[in-house]
Amino acid sequence: MLCFIIALKSKKVSNNWETVSKLLETSLRSAYQQIDPDFKIIVVCHEMPQLQYSYDDRVEFINVDFPPPSKIVTDLTMKDKWQKLQIGMVRVGELNTDFIMFMDADDLVSNKLSQYANSNKSTNGWIIKKGYKYRYGSSWIYIDEHFNCGTNAIVNSQVIKFPKSLNSEDISQCVVLKHSHTVIEQRLAALGTPLTVLPFPGAVYIHSHGDNDSSLYKSHKSWYGIRHFLGNVRRTRFLTSNIKEEFSLNF
Repeated sequence: MLCFIIALKSKKVSNNWETVSKLLETSLRSAYQQIDPDFKIIVVCHEMPQLQYSYDDRVEFINVDFPPPSKIVTDLTMKDKWQKLQIGMVRVGELNTDFIMFMDADDLVSNKLSQYANSNKSTNGWIIKKGYKYRYGSSWIYIDEHFNCGTNAIVNSQVIKFPKSLNSEDISQCVVLKHSHTVIEQRLAALGTPLTVLPFPGAVYIHSHGDNDSSLYKSHKSWYGIRHFLGNVRRTRFLTSNIKEEFSLNF
């Protein structure tokens, strides 16, 4: 079984709670509509999001009671996110899961992930090197062959020491909580449990919706230069019905 863990920001530090809820539900449905139904989704949150659909017991919401960030500052919101992921990992440690995947609340995943993972249970896990970037509301999507966002790794539970509590010693011994998505591939390789590259685009990073925690798309400085512009054009594709179906990309 593959378990997705999602940390949802609080309404108190959201620019638009309706948009945050809508994005979460789209993310949730992309994980929920896996081809192989043997999966679990855990959402850790302060407030219940505004959802339009109902879900079975494969989706579990955990409400936290610690204070949300006092203001919208990246350091504070990221600390809040990791506290929620820690709580999610304690819960997953109580379940009989084969793989875990951290999933940002505004990202989408391929509906093939659980099928692929459940068919390859002896693998340490996978790193997503190829995915998509999508500008919220656009009819186009960008193919990213150097994909790196919070939804980029599937890790076998056998190589993880799950925390049994939230004390710092337990947390420090859990490799996926100790290291962020930017270095998890290198850290697992150094431990002798390297991840394999996922052989298909595994996720979609959605940006420019007004509530991104990452600062990656808070400016347009990365879009300058003729060569860079032409490279973007070559990797941009029309948003097809097949991509929409595979990633539940429907707004």
